[in-house]
Amino acid sequence: MSMPPVFVINLDKSTERMAKISKRLDELEVPFERISAVYGAELTQKELEINYDPKLNAKKYRRELPCGEIGCYMSHIKAWKTIIERKLQCAMVLEDDITIEKEFKVFAERLASSTDDFDIVKFFCSKKNPNIVSSFPIGPSHQLCRFRKVLSGNQGQLITYDGAKKLLATYERFGRPVDVDIQHWWESGINVLGVFPSVVKRIENAASDIDSQDTRKNKTTMTGALRNIGLRLRYEYNLFANHQTQPIPKLYKKN
Repeated sequence: MSMPPVFVINLDKSTERMAKISKRLDELEVPFERISAVYGAELTQKELEINYDPKLNAKKYRRELPCGEIGCYMSHIKAWKTIIERKLQCAMVLEDDITIEKEFKVFAERLASSTDDFDIVKFFCSKKNPNIVSSFPIGPSHQLCRFRKVLSGNQGQLITYDGAKKLLATYERFGRPVDVDIQHWWESGINVLGVFPSVVKRIENAASDIDSQDTRKNKTTMTGALRNIGLRLRYEYNLFANHQTQPIPKLYKKN
């Protein structure tokens, strides 16, 4: 088993974040490649709408996306395209506002040997007690899980070649945040698992690069709040109507 390629999404101006995550990955002896993130605040409306679809947004989400969120999504699209263009079996895609646990490397290596069994494995979980449908040990204290609801947040995830192709085919034009689209897994047909407890964690009290770019209204209006009720009901219905039945890959055996 070898370590899959690791891509770190990082804004050119965020040199301090890059230095911190570089230091941690070096400590773990994990080679990586930086992907220059898209700075949404510097894009024209025409450039933003290369991928962002305001009509799709109005139909599928409760509020407009700010420039920072659009740039974040476009940065992840860059990572998906890199996986596809290089024909990588899989790759780890990390955001730069994280801390990384010592188990990161060995779990990524184990999962890279079983990429026929999933499209995405999320290494980040913000919940203390998520609703786990099924699981199997991936280490002495961690489980590889299928959750009732796909975990939010894209801080760290292993994405396969097939997974990247499915995501790009479905969401090259988007109207929701990238992690929300992945939560709607039935639209693209992706098989999403996660590691619990979390192996990557947000840096506490870190300033948001997305919020710092917010040059447009991104508050939920009354109309948006009412639309969100319908969207949430539709989401819950789709969770009920669609079931992922693939077994959890068995990657770990106790000695």
